[in-house]
Amino acid sequence: MISDLKDKRLLLRFLAISALGTVADYLLALLLAGLLSAPYAIASTLGFILGSVINYFGHNIFSYEHTSRNTISLKGYGKYFLAVLSSLVIRLAVVEGLAFTTALPFWIILLVAIGASFVANYVISTLWVFRRPG
Repeated sequence: MISDLKDKRLLLRFLAISALGTVADYLLALLLAGLLSAPYAIASTLGFILGSVINYFGHNIFSYEHTSRNTISLKGYGKYFLAVLSSLVIRLAVVEGLAFTTALPFWIILLVAIGASFVANYVISTLWVFRRPG
């Protein structure tokens, strides 16, 4: 429901869990790009996938009051993965767009891209993936 998007407690829980996934995401992307010289888009994608796994489990257990460990499923992760793929498209567009049009360092580009994908993920997750029954 659209009203769930305005639930401040849900947003704070979602943000806290997302922060854990984002830290893992960010550190892996920096490690791959910095130490292993992986292309930015690949480093960003692999970090994003790691963050999505952490976030799916965390959101099921902690973010949404109507979900729990019992609602974790392969089908549920499939829906969540489709949601994060949608936000990945937004993230990569921001990464590539800023890398092409600015001289910003990658770490700043990555933070902006993570912010954009967070907003998309919150909306899609709340309205579709973890939609309240009824």
